Parts: sequence; structure tokens; C-alpha cells
Amino acid sequence: MPPRPLHRQLLLFRELFVTEQMDMHLVWTSGRLFVKPIPRFLLDPAFWMEYLCCQSGCSCSVASECNRPALQRRALGFLFSYAALISHESDFSIAQDKHLLPPDVTWLAWKHLVEQLDTEHIYSKVDARFHYGELRLSRLNKIYLLSQRPFLLHRYTPHWQQYGAFFQDNFAWLASTTIYITIALTAMQVGLATRTLADNDAFQSVSYGFTVFSILGPVAAVGLIVLVFCYMFIHNWAATVAYGKKRQQHIANSSESP
Repeated sequence: MPPRPLHRQLLLFRELFVTEQMDMHLVWTSGRLFVKPIPRFLLDPAFWMEYLCCQSGCSCSVASECNRPALQRRALGFLFSYAALISHESDFSIAQDKHLLPPDVTWLAWKHLVEQLDTEHIYSKVDARFHYGELRLSRLNKIYLLSQRPFLLHRYTPHWQQYGAFFQDNFAWLASTTIYITIALTAMQVGLATRTLADNDAFQSVSYGFTVFSILGPVAAVGLIVLVFCYMFIHNWAATVAYGKKRQQHIANSSESP
């Protein structure tokens, strides 16, 4: 379905965050919706004719020869998403407030543009991305996590900006698990004090197994967290060194050129 209008987003307690990344347009997370402003050139008919519409004699049947149809579908889909976001004059005011539209665009001009888009029959003309409206960031991260290699590091957006945040997140769930284990062990201890469960072989076996798990499980979890951290640290260090060498080479080449 198309994205909900801007006024509706505010009613859902979502704050609008401006982003210049096209891949973050209409991605939402708790209390946030990322929106890319409309570039001024997309509202210029001359730009469409010069860069997005195929010229006479263009061979669009061969994808490698002409990428304009694909670009046009994406640009049209982007405008279509805005036709849904700005459905009312109140939405238009919000968009101007957040600088999502060029300041010289009027409400009447915007209505005329939306009418020209013919949004009822536009789906066959836009990129498949814009068949969908808002995308949940957590689900994008899960899809990206499972579809990329190495899967431990790749997410749609960086999840941890600092190593401290990595440890904080992972030790938080470990602490919660430890509390549950403590409660379960206390309950088992009470159960063993009763005559019925104390003589029950199955309960004795479960208590023995869970006790061993409660000792070894947290140790194994901490070891796994440390291993993941080492993997991330080495990967980031190698990427930083490679990028540093590339930048130094670029700076050296720039210094040599007249």
C-alpha cells in the first residue's frame, strides 16, 4: 500500500527525519520516519526530457544500451510516494515546514502535478520498490543479515556505532537470561525440598541437566560475544587500513598533479 500521509505519520507519534539517502526513503523505526526531500530538478520538465526520457531512435530493448527507462521508473515512483505523503493541504504545510519541497512550490501547483501522475494507474510505470510504502527498519536488518555474507556484520544500517554499544546490547540480553536462570534454579531447589519431587527421577535428571547448563551456558555466551567482537574488530581494522592506504595514494597523486 502507499505510504500514509504526513499528518497521519505525526498522529502515529513518528518524527520526520530528513535523509539524502534514497535507500532510506520511507524507512521507519520506533518514533522515526526517514524521508528524502524532493530534488528541485525532478520538478523540472526540461530535466525529464534531457535525462530521463528516451531520445528518438533509442534502442531500449537492450538494457545495457539505455538505462533511462529504469531511471524514469524510479523517479516516477519517488514522486508517486510523495503524492501519497502529501494528500492534503495540511500535509503540504508539514512538508514545507520540514523543507521536503522547494520553497517556491505552491499548493495549487502540487495538486496539478499529482493529477498529471494519474496515481490510480501508475503501478505499471514505477519501480517495484514503490509498490510498497513504508518499510520497517528492523525487518530490513533481519533480511539483510540473512542474505549477506559474512552475516555477522552486514545490516541494512549500522547497528552499533561504538564497541561499547555492542557490549551493552549483548550483555543486556545475557543479564536478562541469567535472571531467568536464577529464578528457575531457585524454583528447582524448592521443588527438591518437597517429598514428591525429591523422589522423582525425571525431575532429578532435569535439575541436574539444567544446573550444568546454568554453569556452562553463560560462559559459552560470553565466549561467543568475545569471538564476535574480535571478528568485528579485525574486519573493521582491515577495512580502515585498506581505506587509509587508498586515501594516502589519492592524496599523493593529487599533490603530484600540476
